[in-house]
Amino acid sequence: MAKKAKFILHWLNNSRANRILWALEILGLDYEVKVYLRDKSYRAPKTLYEVDGSGKSPILEVIFEDGSKPLKLTESGLILQYLLWNYDPGHVLYPENEDEQRQVNYYLHFSEGTLQPLLVSLLINSLAPRMSPFGFKSITRLITKEINNGYYLTELKLCLKNLENHLKEKESCYFVGESLTGADVILSFPLFENLFDNEERVQNMMGEKINLYKQFPNLGAWAKAVRSNPLYIRINEMMEEKTLQQEKAGSKV
Repeated sequence: MAKKAKFILHWLNNSRANRILWALEILGLDYEVKVYLRDKSYRAPKTLYEVDGSGKSPILEVIFEDGSKPLKLTESGLILQYLLWNYDPGHVLYPENEDEQRQVNYYLHFSEGTLQPLLVSLLINSLAPRMSPFGFKSITRLITKEINNGYYLTELKLCLKNLENHLKEKESCYFVGESLTGADVILSFPLFENLFDNEERVQNMMGEKINLYKQFPNLGAWAKAVRSNPLYIRINEMMEEKTLQQEKAGSKV
């Protein structure tokens, strides 16, 4: 068990920070959330760059009670790994079984190293035609469609098929074991927030309207379990309120 600490989460709207907040809440840790809102160009505000030069979120500061040098962690996979390895003595999100621990560790890397890059590439390609100069929009749309169909969509569908088969074979709506783990938390952003809870984005990225719940019923059951999780509901309601407060405060400046 690591030293007692307080955590400061630097949270940016429309970022990957929600799942870190969810983990902090599940583990019952002492935390504070600092809210940052994107500007009109969809960039992070200067105040977030002052915390870390990357301007990315999540950023988690670890303030130790004994006065030890604080930690500043970036990258979702590393942050979750640190929390699971050091602040989950009751094995709430990190199983006690070593084989299941390896499975959770796998999904921490799979989510950020395999699945998320595909989604980012598809998102950029879906925006490219709109951002192209006048006269180039049609050709850009044709080029990005060929790239997507030739690689990104093929790889994404393969990932979803493999995840679907995994859940089907283990007859559980959770990726590791029989209850929620860090695997489900890390996958909540790419799978739930970006796909199963974002029909418009799916249509824009895939170029057609697809019912993911019908096409991937086991993943759909997992998505419903995430959506109905009481603590997931709680942190989303909390951040909606904090975001609204920040927007109101900003409009008065």
